[in-house]
Amino acid sequence: MDSSRPVEIAPDTWWVGRRLIDDEFQCHAYLLVNGSDSVLFDPGSPLTIDTTLDLVSQVIDLQDIKYLVCHHPDPDIAASLPILGRVLDRDDVQVVTEWRARALLKRYGHRFDYWLVEDHDWQLPLAAGHALEFQLTPYLHFPGAFMTYDTSTRVLFSSDLFGGFVPDSGVLIADDLEYVLQNARPFHQHYMPSTALLQAGLGRVRHRWPDIELIAPQHGHLIPAPLVAGAFAGLEQIDCGVFALSDADHDLRRLLRLAEAKAQLTEALLNVADPGALVASLDSVLRHTHQASGCALFIEGPSDGWERWSEGAKTLVDGPPADAHAVVVLEGTPVALLSIGITSDGEPADDVLRMVQEMAAAIRPAVDQYLTRLRDLHRMTALRLASLTDPLTGLRNRRALDTELPTGQYSLLSLDLDHFKFVNDRFGHASGDQVLAVTTAALLAAIRDGDSAYRMGGEEFLVVLPGQDAHDALHIAERIRQTIGALDFSGHAPDGRVTVSIGISQAEPGASTVFDDVLARADAALYDAKGHGRDRVEMAEQA
Repeated sequence: MDSSRPVEIAPDTWWVGRRLIDDEFQCHAYLLVNGSDSVLFDPGSPLTIDTTLDLVSQVIDLQDIKYLVCHHPDPDIAASLPILGRVLDRDDVQVVTEWRARALLKRYGHRFDYWLVEDHDWQLPLAAGHALEFQLTPYLHFPGAFMTYDTSTRVLFSSDLFGGFVPDSGVLIADDLEYVLQNARPFHQHYMPSTALLQAGLGRVRHRWPDIELIAPQHGHLIPAPLVAGAFAGLEQIDCGVFALSDADHDLRRLLRLAEAKAQLTEALLNVADPGALVASLDSVLRHTHQASGCALFIEGPSDGWERWSEGAKTLVDGPPADAHAVVVLEGTPVALLSIGITSDGEPADDVLRMVQEMAAAIRPAVDQYLTRLRDLHRMTALRLASLTDPLTGLRNRRALDTELPTGQYSLLSLDLDHFKFVNDRFGHASGDQVLAVTTAALLAAIRDGDSAYRMGGEEFLVVLPGQDAHDALHIAERIRQTIGALDFSGHAPDGRVTVSIGISQAEPGASTVFDDVLARADAALYDAKGHGRDRVEMAEQA
């Protein structure tokens, strides 16, 4: 490769870096030609900028450069900004970067204004069909690090990601995936803080831009389209950070695990929808620290008492755990707390508890959202129950019957208290209510567990007897009539007693009988009982 000349790596896109002799830490700069709004990516340091400007001038006039993309603020990218400030005469040149990088870039003492990617919806429209899109890749390796993608050429300017140490500075564009990964592995192990962060960043990039023609990193080798998929897959397998170093300090590894756990918890809290998912996420993260054996969430529920959430399931318990040392209270009402499981070595580490305590304020909203949904559910259930329940007797009403119509073989008992109007007229409606309430209790005591009783209105009731034939229905009806007739209503009804008339109808199995027809026959039999003297049971004729 002739490094004294620019290399066109894609239409209107040029490599304009400098190869340093006997230096494995090669740094690349790239030029996107776009008329008077041309873009220079990661311009470089005083070691390389003269060569870069010479290569740029072989392609365009230097004064056509308007944008200087700095993916992070390190010297190998940005130390040349003061020099560029003297070389470029334009007043409208802007440094394209992210706000955290700006805080450091201005320390170089350059004269340029800033164009912040987050203030422009992470994209920069350009002429000639080009449009740059940006993706944040936090902590890879800088907190505000990002990548740039040219939608026209589908070139990904990947900054430090996909970078590598370069033993052979004569190779610019790689043709061997294993060679790329071999050089990228030690680079990422040294510069990327964790495998989890690396995998997350790569996942975001791959999801947003699935069709990449060329990866142009700041270090190492350029990766052409045939190697792109393998490069993503290979990088995801690299163990990064001090975890991969055999001489890493134990306390440092522990603290970094905690930092990674905190980042994972923050990410998890954005996606949890219920306590089960919350506890599952917390449990997984805490176990990964090797300083806790998981956790359980205790909530003082609004109706059923204390709930314990663990391993994705809810159980009702008498109260919170007694061991206060391993408990983190989630401040708020009602009471909620996390119980941190101990490891095989004994108590969970204090710094794990401290981390969860610091996250408690962020965890509590997830609990509150669940409690709000639970209260809303209870309220809706109560309203629905009220709409289906007679408030005086507690029996289901006609509206409930319409949602619970029986099928198959069943019998209906249509009941009406005799002369109930006399109770209300002579003794008052309070006595009438008393008669209805006591009669209901007697009715329920006289039927079986599988039977259903409904108040149809006023002094009218209906009993559904699933699976009962006419003989059994008659037996139950007589038991109801005798039980009610034996009740003592002294001071609440004439002669201190009430009687009931009952009509019976039956639906046969397999018959295409409409429920309303069966009910109409039961009502007709009830009217027959009334007409034949009351206080009796009548059986309807079969349909």
